Amino acid sequence: MYRVLLAEDEILVRLGLKNSIDWQKYGMQVVADVPNGEEAWSAYEKLRPEVVITDLKMPIMGGIELLTRIRSVSPQTRLLILTCLEEFELAKQAMSLGVSGYVVKQSMTAEEMEEILVRLRGELDAAFPEPSPKTFATRTDMEVLKENLIKDYLFLSKYSDEEFARRAKELELNLSPRNLTVCAMEIGSFERLREKFKDDNGQLIRLSLMNVLNEVIHIYGRCEAFHDLENRYAILYSHPEATGEKEAEETLFRMTAHLRRVMNTYFNVPVTFGISGKQNAFQGLKRQYYESLEALERSFAEGVGRDYAWGRGGVSVLPAGTRDRLHRLADAWATANEKYSADFAGNIADFVNRGQYRSRPEALKAFMQWLHAPVLALRLAGEEMTALCSAYAQRLSGAGTLEEMVSLLEDYAADTLDLLAARQRKSGPITRALRYIESRYTEDLSLQQVADSVSMNANYFSTLFKKEMKQNFVDYLLQYRVERARELFLNTSLKAYEIGERVGFVNTSHFSRAFKKVCGMSPREYRKQWDGGAEEDDRPEHDL
Repeated sequence: MYRVLLAEDEILVRLGLKNSIDWQKYGMQVVADVPNGEEAWSAYEKLRPEVVITDLKMPIMGGIELLTRIRSVSPQTRLLILTCLEEFELAKQAMSLGVSGYVVKQSMTAEEMEEILVRLRGELDAAFPEPSPKTFATRTDMEVLKENLIKDYLFLSKYSDEEFARRAKELELNLSPRNLTVCAMEIGSFERLREKFKDDNGQLIRLSLMNVLNEVIHIYGRCEAFHDLENRYAILYSHPEATGEKEAEETLFRMTAHLRRVMNTYFNVPVTFGISGKQNAFQGLKRQYYESLEALERSFAEGVGRDYAWGRGGVSVLPAGTRDRLHRLADAWATANEKYSADFAGNIADFVNRGQYRSRPEALKAFMQWLHAPVLALRLAGEEMTALCSAYAQRLSGAGTLEEMVSLLEDYAADTLDLLAARQRKSGPITRALRYIESRYTEDLSLQQVADSVSMNANYFSTLFKKEMKQNFVDYLLQYRVERARELFLNTSLKAYEIGERVGFVNTSHFSRAFKKVCGMSPREYRKQWDGGAEEDDRPEHDL
């Protein structure tokens, strides 16, 4: 396996090269990636890679000096330069040092890199008939072993405290039990980052962020980091050299500030930290991990892009501006229905008094209820409203902060009131028919029965209903019943078949099919998504 050294001061270019290329395909492995020529020379002397890929313009030591030094000690090392169009003179100078090729960064493509690496592999095989053993190829394996050790200790209780300390020493974990803290780092605007990297499975993002993370944290102490969840990373920070707690803490906050600047500069994302209490023994690591998550939860109500230390700051208080926005929403609903406005204001008071705004799952459940409530209260059941409600439900599920949820609810209210204004021009017979449906939807209602309730011919009523409601009677009744079912899923712990019966479905299979037709998911899937899967029903899946 041929060893590759990358030297490039632009971090996105460097990480892109390191993580987007399948190096093993070409019999190569990146053993070091560095941001300047001086570090590149130091890494070269230590690792003696067969391939060096370097930028020409770098701080501290430029690419030309680096290439000159390498050539003075090794005529066999394969050199590849990264250059910009305006660096043509430097590129010509580099070519005189026997480089194997150059890549223009502005126009670099995957196909071009593949062609160059295939050619490089041929040159290497000719120059090194027996490739050097994988002296350094276990670097990645060692990183995996370290991460597995930490995760097995924290989450699986696979090791006792003594065994963990012994294994940490054996694997040379860069961690001390002195001045030990756990930081949970959460990446904001993660979907935007995924789109930027065009990385659906998240592997390129994860590798890139871990590289940046490791570059920064080791400046400030003895630290280890690992990927925790999709957009969350954990940092185990220790500072055994600190003369006291104050110095250790100040260094920790300098590290989080540095990471925040780097993530904003290179990835344009906000970063939030939850910081545990401090310990002087590995035994407290598990507790510290959960302390860091508990501290991080405060960002939901108080905002992202900050440090939240466990045990400091007390209980989160709903920001006054957020409270005012929710009350203004109640006023907005008053233009449509005074009773619903009063009910909504009461719901806000309960939301605040119970402290639901402090927990994202609890807040999400409340906001989901507020999405569905006007559908029934304002007689808006129908295809258009169902689509609108579903779209906002999906957007709410991706909201990371209370502010985002409030903004979405404001937009939803505006869209709903616009739809209501268009719907309010209904005739008297249709208005009376809707009231009749609301009072009898649990029964076996027929078109004829509803037409009789408003003293109209069934055929004429059917035509008028479709004209004013933009859908036929059967579809409207089905959607109204499903909206009632969604309300019960969000507000009760009734089982799916019980809810189906309560909203007028005598057959649970029919209820499941109708629910999936309207909502795009089964009743069981719906409850699991919005209520944490509280229900466990022993009925067959096709019946639910």
